Amino acid sequence: MGQLFTDLEQATREQFEKGDLPQWLADPVFQVARNPAEYAGKEYLVEILLDQIREYDVYAETGCCKWAYDHEDIARTLRWLAEEGR
Repeated sequence: MGQLFTDLEQATREQFEKGDLPQWLADPVFQVARNPAEYAGKEYLVEILLDQIREYDVYAETGCCKWAYDHEDIARTLRWLAEEGR
């Protein structure tokens, strides 16, 4: 479980510092990555989030095809992570 969250934090840091991931979106992802106990049992959603962060692109929805993940995809997965515990 720990490696998944470590990978999420590393990918988020890379997209935030070297990519286009905005701080308002990076902050809640960092919160997930730094609190693995809080998200125990939701690893499948964290894996989805990790893939979305790795393939994040501001222009994912432009053109005729969706070829990456955008802020709406990541925000939706964060909502699912927050809602599943209720």
